[in-house]
Amino acid sequence: MRCSRISGLLVALALVCATVPASTQSAKTLLSDPAEALRFNDISDRLVCQCGCQMMLRVCNHQNCPSGIPMRRSIEAQIQEGKTDDEIVAGFVEQHGLKILSSPPAEGLNLAAWIMPGFAILVGLFFIFHFAGHWMARRRLATASANTIIDPELLERMEREMSEMEQ
Repeated sequence: MRCSRISGLLVALALVCATVPASTQSAKTLLSDPAEALRFNDISDRLVCQCGCQMMLRVCNHQNCPSGIPMRRSIEAQIQEGKTDDEIVAGFVEQHGLKILSSPPAEGLNLAAWIMPGFAILVGLFFIFHFAGHWMARRRLATASANTIIDPELLERMEREMSEMEQ
């Protein structure tokens, strides 16, 4: 009984130890140094695979991808050459254009891609509150007019005239 508990703990400990190095390395890289693997992940998350899948380079799941595999190997080679992350990304931008970036740079015309969603939300909220306010005001006016008190003399006169018309 005691031996099975110890062996169970040893198996659990082995599993935990085996998963720690795997969590620092990407499944798409052959780099063994954890720091280089993290750099690879950061760089490949900044780039879009060019096979047409529109996925970030690190997560492109196409087997034998004609675009992703060579790009990943190029990143690995440049990391091992000692290039910085920005130099590697700039090289891909020079080769493929801005379409390779997973997020456009916040400058020039691309700034609209960052500003427009927030602007559209603000405009939408303005219209919602504007029209909701008008709708509520009309509703209050209709409710107020329905609850107005009729002059008792006028009510009595109307009832008298109605009863005369029935006779």
